[in-house]
Amino acid sequence: MKKFEFVFFINKHIICQRYFTVKNFNKQSLKSMDIIDCAKTVTEMIKRDLKNKTYEFLWSQYNPYFEQKVEDIVKDDNTVEDIFDFQIKVDEVVVAHTQIRGNDYPQRVRYSVDIRKLIPGIIAEIQNTLSKENFDVEYSGIEL
Repeated sequence: MKKFEFVFFINKHIICQRYFTVKNFNKQSLKSMDIIDCAKTVTEMIKRDLKNKTYEFLWSQYNPYFEQKVEDIVKDDNTVEDIFDFQIKVDEVVVAHTQIRGNDYPQRVRYSVDIRKLIPGIIAEIQNTLSKENFDVEYSGIEL
């Protein structure tokens, strides 16, 4: 019995970790380009969610009647790089890994990430990929 999981981190600290099953698991999926594409698709889902939360946060802070001066602008200290990592694991071995740059989002958004609504979609995407029958097992003429 295989143990499937995905883990989402910020700066090596776990935000979300879920275990799940895969019906009709195809072992060859682990050596295909599809598993990398799956991780990229999930990463795009998370980026879209972070972007929407950024819009909500910025609009909640917006005041059209406030005159902003140069000294009012808060400059974010970008010396610390925040990195989000997404990993797909099978039997505790990482089979796909992607990263997102966290500094593209406001601090309030990136330090209060909540992807609970995305979890069913993330798991479904991974399950569909790992249970496919046909895969892309060649990249630039090289067999994987």
